[in-house]
Amino acid sequence: MTDGSLRGLTRGRARRRPPGQWLGVTVVAAGMAAATVLVPPLIAPDKDPGATGATPSGAPAGPSSPAAPSSPAVQGPATGSAPARFTPIVVEAEDPGNRLTGGAGVTACGTCHGGARVRYLCFTCTLEVRAVLPVAGTRTVTVGYEVDGPRAVKVAVNGAPARTFQVTGPEWTAPRSFQFTAELPAGDLRLVFFNDDTPAPDIDVVTIS
Repeated sequence: MTDGSLRGLTRGRARRRPPGQWLGVTVVAAGMAAATVLVPPLIAPDKDPGATGATPSGAPAGPSSPAAPSSPAVQGPATGSAPARFTPIVVEAEDPGNRLTGGAGVTACGTCHGGARVRYLCFTCTLEVRAVLPVAGTRTVTVGYEVDGPRAVKVAVNGAPARTFQVTGPEWTAPRSFQFTAELPAGDLRLVFFNDDTPAPDIDVVTIS
């Protein structure tokens, strides 16, 4: 056998592969081709549209939903300051805030409400009881007095014409009272006690309720 024939035979043997080895190479190549076809490009979206509402890149933007109208604030009824409440007002006849004219004067009295009363009321001898009312309204005025026998007293409310009240009592140490109603305005109140015809009883205390 010549040298050329020997080299040709050697190359022919080197190119041959065992049947199993060629089969493995074919399977691997087919798997790589399938992987290339089936696996999509690994491109992650910018954001999750379902989580943030963002539109994916390249997708057409849909119509935006109108914002839900906010509910109007519910307000309760307007409340102002509570109206002033009227409570009874008690004024002693001898109170320093009152005004005495003429010969009217204060005398001690053990049976009187505040331990004293005002006496000697006449035409020019008057007792002006002063108070301040928080609210206007129809009020009951109760006048405590003491007297020995029947007498009369006149009462003028805030300068209005006086009203005359007939009273009586057993003695100067027996407390008595009379009442009348009047429409009284809010603010300053002036009750003037006097009698320009006959002697008047002594005035002890005035209650406005």
